[in-house]
Amino acid sequence: MTLKIFERPAFTVVGMEIVTRPRSPDIPGLWPKFVARIDEIENMREPMVSYGVMWNGGSRDVLHYLASAAVAKPARVPQGMTMLTLPAGTYASFSYPLSQLGNGFGEIFGRWLPASGYAQALGPFFERYDETFNPGNADSMVEICLPIKKRDAAH
Repeated sequence: MTLKIFERPAFTVVGMEIVTRPRSPDIPGLWPKFVARIDEIENMREPMVSYGVMWNGGSRDVLHYLASAAVAKPARVPQGMTMLTLPAGTYASFSYPLSQLGNGFGEIFGRWLPASGYAQALGPFFERYDETFNPGNADSMVEICLPIKKRDAAH
């Protein structure tokens, strides 16, 4: 696990959303559908970079997952896609190989976060797949970014 803490400005993504559960096979199944339509997204900020944006739906068993690309400015949203702006803030960034992504989330939420002095801040967390990512290579690295805030001393 590689850890980096940084400030990130707000940014907007456009993509295809599903409502599912954590670690569902629906998530990897969404990516080929999104990739087939990625050229419909206008004003892409980072060509060849994509984001898997996640937030829970009010319970631990409901997960919203958005396969997406960052856009430079809000534009026309293609039919069947969603636009979402992620808030500016402090993020913890972790890098894991694709084959270890599920274990990585377990390590972040089960070990690192409780022992870190930080709490998860409001807002979605996301996976960032950079221009070197290859979905056919299990060793391809994925960055996981979690919004964080200093934990209250009272807790």
